[in-house]
Amino acid sequence: MLALMRRLLCAAIFVASLVGAAVVPAAADPIPNRITLSFDYTDNNASASVSNRAFNVIVNVLPEGASGLIRMVAIAPADSSASNQVCRFQWINQGQAECAFNFPDNGIWAIHAQFEVVPQSDVVASAVTNLRVTN
Repeated sequence: MLALMRRLLCAAIFVASLVGAAVVPAAADPIPNRITLSFDYTDNNASASVSNRAFNVIVNVLPEGASGLIRMVAIAPADSSASNQVCRFQWINQGQAECAFNFPDNGIWAIHAQFEVVPQSDVVASAVTNLRVTN
């Protein structure tokens, strides 16, 4: 009798889990319309680093099907005489946006990415990374 009750309990839990999986779709992010930005570099095993030259920064936008615009700003190091650099808002292309920056001075440059859904709307997501620029 006890063995039969265990089997029935296991069967009930199994059926409930299947029904729950069918009713509630799996999702990586339960918050609707949430955008996540991440920076992409050619060598993901090392910290981002660049010499004084042009360097492309790529921002990945998740979920992949999201549409909108990305703007990036490179903030010059505090002890530098260089100006901040702005890559204007551009439409996302296949889940990514790319900007080329020319870093004239050494130091830590902060790269800010901002996402907006339509032109001239509020920024709804942002991300920051640092690049060490050396000769």
